[in-house]
Amino acid sequence: MARKLAFDKTLFAVGVGLTLFGLVMIYSASAVIAMERFGSPSRFLLKQLLAAVVGLAGMATAMHVDYRRLLKRPVVAFGLLASVTLLVAVLIADRTHSVHRWIVAGPIQIQPSEIAKLALVLFLASFLARKEDKVNDLAGTLVPCAAVVGQLVLLVYLQPDLGTATLYILMTVALLFVAGLRWRYLLMSGGACALGLAVMILQAPYRMRRVLAFLNPDEDPLGANFQVRQSILAVASGGIPGTSLGESRQKLFFLPEPHTDFIFSVIAEELGFIGAAAVIVAFGILFWRGMVAAANAPDRGGAYLGFGITLWLVLQAAINVAVTVGLVPTKGIPLPFLSYGGSSLVVNLCALGVLLNISQHGS
Repeated sequence: MARKLAFDKTLFAVGVGLTLFGLVMIYSASAVIAMERFGSPSRFLLKQLLAAVVGLAGMATAMHVDYRRLLKRPVVAFGLLASVTLLVAVLIADRTHSVHRWIVAGPIQIQPSEIAKLALVLFLASFLARKEDKVNDLAGTLVPCAAVVGQLVLLVYLQPDLGTATLYILMTVALLFVAGLRWRYLLMSGGACALGLAVMILQAPYRMRRVLAFLNPDEDPLGANFQVRQSILAVASGGIPGTSLGESRQKLFFLPEPHTDFIFSVIAEELGFIGAAAVIVAFGILFWRGMVAAANAPDRGGAYLGFGITLWLVLQAAINVAVTVGLVPTKGIPLPFLSYGGSSLVVNLCALGVLLNISQHGS
């Protein structure tokens, strides 16, 4: 049994603090847009607040459920089956914003690709814990793992959502590396993934435009480079202290969707280098405490699960920040705990609850 109240309080404080800070910044970034579109400046805030309440309840529940129960085969199989079912259902559903990413049920929108992230980490942790001594067995370990992961990647890619599909692959390769996958397999899988990624980019003209825009940042400032140029302008405008909370200019219909994928840009503009650095430091602390929880887990399943959740949250945050400052091509990857999106916030908080439960059992 978990030791009562022995969870990692620093990790808990970082997760809750980022969530509350995210609510403040979502209101700041979205109030004008919400008023223009819906006649209510608090529309996005209230929806995210509801998601935060649900997510914090889920986190509290996950903290009190022994993580080893989640790694049992029936639970893992159910999670994968539910994720695949939802990902197939979303492909059949009507398009929203020209993509198949959400299942809409009245006022509720569910994004299955977010749920699948947690299901994927649970599968990898359970699978690698059982196959640890045979991680380099091509037929017995790597092929079955690739089949399961590939199915999720394909379904998400068809939405289309190449950014999340790529995140799935990076999470899988990272955990296989932690499990001791040989370098030759890593290089082979990396080459295969790079080739597949190139094919996916080439077959979609809009993706090709994004890559070309990334390689030529001064070209097409009103087209393919518009988002990232507006984002960089927001970051640069903040300076050291920022323009002050609520005073962003780029969020006034210059920066597309400032409350979702580009909320870090608004943070950097309004709170300056100090605010942006504080967010990065917070994720650095999350990485540190998550790795400590994983390293101190009493079994290999808990270790892989802890590593997987930590790498997922921090890697996703790193990609989001890199996009906002133009270090990688534009992708629709939300900033964990901070970007607007109920499914993302609820799943992130539930995953954090699992990580906190692992920390309870640590030595």
